[in-house]
Amino acid sequence: MPYMDHLAEFGKIPMGESETFDVVVVGTGAAGLSAALTASVHGAKTVVLEKAPVIGGTTAMSGGCIWVPGHHHMARQGLKDSRDAAMAYIRAASPDGWHNREEPLWAAFVDHAPEMLKFVEAHSPTRFNPNRDPDPYAEAPGGMAWGRNISAAPIRIGQLGPWRGKIRTPTSDVRLSYEEIVDTFLFAAPKKNVIRFLPHLIWRKLTGARTRGTALTIGLLKGCLDHGVEIWSETSALRLLTDDVGVTGLEAECGGRSITIEATKGVVLASGGFEWNKDMMAEHFPGPVEWTASPRTNTGDGQRMAAEIGARLDHMDQALVMGVTPVTYEGHLHGQPAADYFLPHSMIVNRHGHRFVNEKQMNIGLAFAEMDPETGTPAHLPAWRIYDSQFAQKYPHAMPNKSIAGNHFQDRTLEGLAGQIGVDGDGLVETARRFSGFASTGVDTDFNRGVSIWDRNRGGDPAHKPNPTLGTIELPPFHAMPFKASFLGTKGGARTNERAEVLNQEGEPIRGLYAAGNVMANSFGSKGVGAGTTLGPCLTWGYIAALSAVSGV
Repeated sequence: MPYMDHLAEFGKIPMGESETFDVVVVGTGAAGLSAALTASVHGAKTVVLEKAPVIGGTTAMSGGCIWVPGHHHMARQGLKDSRDAAMAYIRAASPDGWHNREEPLWAAFVDHAPEMLKFVEAHSPTRFNPNRDPDPYAEAPGGMAWGRNISAAPIRIGQLGPWRGKIRTPTSDVRLSYEEIVDTFLFAAPKKNVIRFLPHLIWRKLTGARTRGTALTIGLLKGCLDHGVEIWSETSALRLLTDDVGVTGLEAECGGRSITIEATKGVVLASGGFEWNKDMMAEHFPGPVEWTASPRTNTGDGQRMAAEIGARLDHMDQALVMGVTPVTYEGHLHGQPAADYFLPHSMIVNRHGHRFVNEKQMNIGLAFAEMDPETGTPAHLPAWRIYDSQFAQKYPHAMPNKSIAGNHFQDRTLEGLAGQIGVDGDGLVETARRFSGFASTGVDTDFNRGVSIWDRNRGGDPAHKPNPTLGTIELPPFHAMPFKASFLGTKGGARTNERAEVLNQEGEPIRGLYAAGNVMANSFGSKGVGAGTTLGPCLTWGYIAALSAVSGV
């Protein structure tokens, strides 16, 4: 087989200098593949461009949880949901005032998400399983103690044929499904649960089955390939092409060659966030950014291209920020979402040695995004995770990685530990004393850690009493690990309407241009309303964007 033909077969090099498709999608994460699958099933000739040599983006690296109110798998759990309840919950959980602008997008998501889920199952090998994740604000109007979260079931990667080696790998290849991890409180007793699931793990190893975000990527990609979607990897979208009416296509670069791609029905931007673009991050997130947990190809290409043709960018200060542990990925130091700070005998403090957040809340990143009004820099950074020997003995698997410089500090006293990490010693001692008192009574009167349905039923250690998330910090030696402002994805970008059409500065749709996922101005922003309010909207807005593009309305 000639070399160029070989590359083209594996999705690397388009053969012509110019190509024409009905729909052109940029990005192979959940939003992009959902859009491509939807467009192709509805008869559109579709191509997906991926800058990286591998497929899946942030989705393939993720835990794979998907928040979808009213999905059909609730019947398996004996649960019911309603549009009114979902909308009431979103309004109650979202930031004050957001309903004034985001209500139409919330409604579009709630209306389309359940049908999107059925569509994906009908047209791809993807199957979804529910889990028992609570809504993080389950006590709010319309909230549910569990039921709205699902994830992709394990799936064999071998069915992708020659594409099986082109799926982005996660930072750790533990082949447990999302529900097997979350519903069993795996991080509190991993050895016990791994033994329980050992037959599953062995079978998955033998059959090549993958789980979580990787499973979602495999199923979506297989559906796209089965419906004739072309996938061009190592192809960078450079700029959008326009005429007097709107967007007509884009210019891309592949293999050192410039390619003009005409899109007769539309271009769908699904290229992810901008967390690896230093200039954009410095502008919108001043302060240190370390241990980013998304692919390095997330450099804001979609946001840049949209802005160049007059699109309005919005919510550029919104992002998913959480605790991670540093790992080596693709030869670089990288972030991997962590659960150690959910467990007893641990707390998070600032440079004054004071706690400033309920460490157990899902949206912990909101506290790290708070800015000092005088300096314009993060108010609570640098921050530190503090553990004692009880944590080290009960949860050794969750201890900081000592092989990474600056990641682990230890001392016989809290004062000595404070001196090592540059934290006020008196403040740390007093905070540990106060926190230990809360742990003894089971009630955190400062930040209510362990009070909500989310706190008590998601993570933590159910065997620990009287509160599954609180434990004293009093037995030496004491340990510290830096808590970085770690980005899983920015959530700002092109402003869209309820049809996923990108809007210009005047609020009018730019004909032929759509956006889905983290490249769009996320209608939920930093404050997610569920553990899966990145992937749920990504899949749904990809679906909506494709329906809008192929309808031609």
